[in-house]
Amino acid sequence: MSILFSFPNDYFVAAYEEKKPLLLKGAMSKGDFSWRDANEIFTRADVTSNDFKLSLDGVRSKHEYVESYLDIGTLRHRLIKPVVYDYLKKGATLIANKLVNEPKVDELARQIAELTGRQTVTSAYAAFGERDSFRAHWDTRDVFVIQLIGRKRWIVYEPSFESPLYMQQSKDVEQHYPCPKEPYMDFILEAGDVFYLPRGWWHNPLPIGEETFHLAVGTFPAYTTDYMEWAFRQLPSFVGARKSLSAWEADKENLAAVGWYIDEFINDPENYRRFMDEFIGATRVESPLAVELFGNPKTGTIPDSTRIRLSANKPHGLADNYLIANGTKLNLDETGVRLIRCIAESPAISLGELVGRLADIDADKLRVLVHELCRQDVLEALRH
Repeated sequence: MSILFSFPNDYFVAAYEEKKPLLLKGAMSKGDFSWRDANEIFTRADVTSNDFKLSLDGVRSKHEYVESYLDIGTLRHRLIKPVVYDYLKKGATLIANKLVNEPKVDELARQIAELTGRQTVTSAYAAFGERDSFRAHWDTRDVFVIQLIGRKRWIVYEPSFESPLYMQQSKDVEQHYPCPKEPYMDFILEAGDVFYLPRGWWHNPLPIGEETFHLAVGTFPAYTTDYMEWAFRQLPSFVGARKSLSAWEADKENLAAVGWYIDEFINDPENYRRFMDEFIGATRVESPLAVELFGNPKTGTIPDSTRIRLSANKPHGLADNYLIANGTKLNLDETGVRLIRCIAESPAISLGELVGRLADIDADKLRVLVHELCRQDVLEALRH
């Protein structure tokens, strides 16, 4: 499955990201996802986790629809299916958050990660009634809604509180920052549509008495608060920050010195780079296991038909001749920079086409290099 983004990444960032919603009608082909796929996602999810929810007039208690049992001495848990079915018939929404190791879901999330350069987290929602799952609210992350089955109505309102962070939930502050009365958008999202919604925009997704299943792919960048928290963790290296406090008159000059130190520290581009390197370095991108290609001592290359992409959301560090991918930092020579740039500009390029575009580089050496970088989980080999 793939999403057709009919614009370059930089256009999306400049025109829409964290600015305004974007509705992409028919951005995906219909029929590539079925209720069998949806059922398998919910079946594989951890039903005991707080990330798995059944919502009707609020989130239902686990004991209502999850049972525990001993399976040859092992304690297991499963859905009480008749209860779940009855709730869904009454208008409930079934929700699985933080999906992992779901190939079809992961593929769509990777495409959004490549568009935004951000880490992603995906949730699934299924419903059949006409009841909303949470009422109007805002999210504290940008979200791409991918409608895969059926239709759903979305009512969207402009923000009343700009750029909320995770600790600034709408339910906690809506008495001071209420939802606007006039909608900004009111539309039906159909199977194959993709909808981008920046954080802070009020919205109420409403089932319309039909079957509906969608994914919500949240994106997570580094925020200014993350940089500041990182900077303050470095603060003890400054002697002024290690001094004790006693009284304002005695301490104010030292506190001013600490303030000057912080100002210089956060405005140093080298410190900013260090922070971003650590932030990106902590990010992991799941790639499919391929033991027959990279665990077999008799294989040293991969077929030219294999498609290649980065095991990273963006080619961080490439301008400075290095790359961070899945916790690995690689210093790159000119050949390495050209190779990574070519893959980053054409995600899922075939190895054969890659060899053709870099024709001045020895083809055999290039194949061996690509094989090794795939083995190190810096590149990803796609074979479907």
